Amino acid sequence: MSYGVNSNKMRITIMKAYARDEKVANDDVLLLSEVWKASGWDNKKSLLQNLKNMPSPETVTRTRRKLVEEGLICPSMSATERRYNSWKKTRKDLGYELY
Repeated sequence: MSYGVNSNKMRITIMKAYARDEKVANDDVLLLSEVWKASGWDNKKSLLQNLKNMPSPETVTRTRRKLVEEGLICPSMSATERRYNSWKKTRKDLGYELY
């Protein structure tokens, strides 16, 4: 199955995964496993063969972020706080002032 960036198929796949398990909004690894399973991951094929036919992690997480921005899926408060704290640490590590 082939996906374009922010394609309707990807959005639907993520929304279905979220409907089954809201934790996918908090955990990118869980989200990737659900999306790749829905995209036809085949344990009988090699890792390389599977990855060549899967949507990229960047596409999946970018689409998830877009759905969060649109209010269609909601990460937990603790996941939001972890992401925010990670962002603050990165800014500090890069020498940016925090106000």
